[in-house]
Amino acid sequence: MKTIKNSHIVGIDLGTTNTVIAYYDESGKPQVIPNQDGEMLTPSIVFFGPGCNEILVGSAARNMLALEPTRTIKEAKRDVGTDTVYLTENGEPVTPEVVQAKILRYCRESAVKFFGDQQAGSQMVISVPAEYGEKERQSVKRSVELSGAELIRLINEPTAAGLAHGLAEKQGDRLVVVLDFGGGTFDVSIVAYAGGQATVLASSGDKKLGGADVDRLLVGRVSTEISKQHGVEVSATSHPAEFFRLWEEIVRQKHMLASRTEVKICAAIGSKQVVLPFSRRELSEMIAPLLDRAENLICDTIKNAKVEIGEINNVLLIGGSSRLVPYRERIERIFGQERIAGGQVSPDMAVAEGAVIHAVKVSNSKGESIVGESLQAIPAPAIDHIEVMTHSLGVAVQDTRSENEYCSVILEKNSPIPCGAVRRYASVDDKQSRFKISVLQGENGQPAKDCMVVGDKELVLTPRKSSENSLEVTMGYDAAGMVKVQVRDLVSGKSQDITVQFYGKN
Repeated sequence: MKTIKNSHIVGIDLGTTNTVIAYYDESGKPQVIPNQDGEMLTPSIVFFGPGCNEILVGSAARNMLALEPTRTIKEAKRDVGTDTVYLTENGEPVTPEVVQAKILRYCRESAVKFFGDQQAGSQMVISVPAEYGEKERQSVKRSVELSGAELIRLINEPTAAGLAHGLAEKQGDRLVVVLDFGGGTFDVSIVAYAGGQATVLASSGDKKLGGADVDRLLVGRVSTEISKQHGVEVSATSHPAEFFRLWEEIVRQKHMLASRTEVKICAAIGSKQVVLPFSRRELSEMIAPLLDRAENLICDTIKNAKVEIGEINNVLLIGGSSRLVPYRERIERIFGQERIAGGQVSPDMAVAEGAVIHAVKVSNSKGESIVGESLQAIPAPAIDHIEVMTHSLGVAVQDTRSENEYCSVILEKNSPIPCGAVRRYASVDDKQSRFKISVLQGENGQPAKDCMVVGDKELVLTPRKSSENSLEVTMGYDAAGMVKVQVRDLVSGKSQDITVQFYGKN
């Protein structure tokens, strides 16, 4: 049992493949909390038994993949912000939010067991991909609420990793590219470190580019070869148990290719014993299109940050998939081997550790405790960081000539957070009395039908002159990563808030 003062607050890397939970010890260092099975990495997998009478999380759930594949949910993070329903139990849908809530509850129970404190892990800082928009961030917030915990902050995963590596504490100003190649996403952040402050110049990401995509390519290739050589179809439908055992064998051998140039994939499909050689060169050729996407995203983000590749001092590689040799070779080709930053922090642990470092910084900056006991006596990280918006936000406006609606941006992408702005708008005609304010995630001039609607409200107001701007929209993005929108009628002086609810596309 640990007697740590700040056991109540934890940092969590809620990953596609694995989840990690960390706390900040009294010596001023982040530490990873083992789960209830004694593991540092918790597989992000949940099994829902009939009627939800039995729910398993982590390794226990992974063992159910072969037996109950339709009731065992993995990679739910890739569906965050969508209307996906995996199954329905007792009339209630099992959604990505519900799955992630079960994982977070398991994390909290692990903290309670580790510390012997029922309030351990009751407050969380959760890391999210830099590419997450408002819909995904609100979804994570609801998952925390469903788990019974309190969300203190959301922090972008690349930013958290930079904190864990202590880049701001190194001598001299520097420009760093943080590349997070995880199980489900690939994120890029360009960060300027100067005078104890980290300023994110640009962030972007791909929610469908990660280790899971590499695994799917490998499984598809091996399954095809088995079919060609042995005439046996292997899939989650035809041979579920054998298929998931094959999947795990392929992932294991993929990891072995980090230290070997060739491996042998062994599988048993029915009465057939299959042995297939597979080389690092084949892996490199197979995933080249994925690496091309990663390289294009890196170059675009550097361009958005308005810097040149030659100005980059260090490149930080995080995420479990960063161990793939073809990926590291591609990054070294882009930046040069000498700029790849080394460090003592595990690529798997960096994000969770950075999240809890941020939690302590938030606590100390407030000058008050946000946990059960004060953190003021604990050394805080000597760094402030400034995050940026990864998407533009605005409202739908109508072109009076074409009557088409488009996005009028109020908060621009890559604006420093927290931020806020005000814009005024006019009615379409003098007789208009109903005004629908739609808050959009999109770019300036983009057709409204192609934007994400993140909230709307219909207002009934007195008619006014269409030649005058009579509606004022105030939009803010706070340090916790949440959006606030207010509309003020300049004729009556009354204001109304718009709740961000995320309806999807128009």
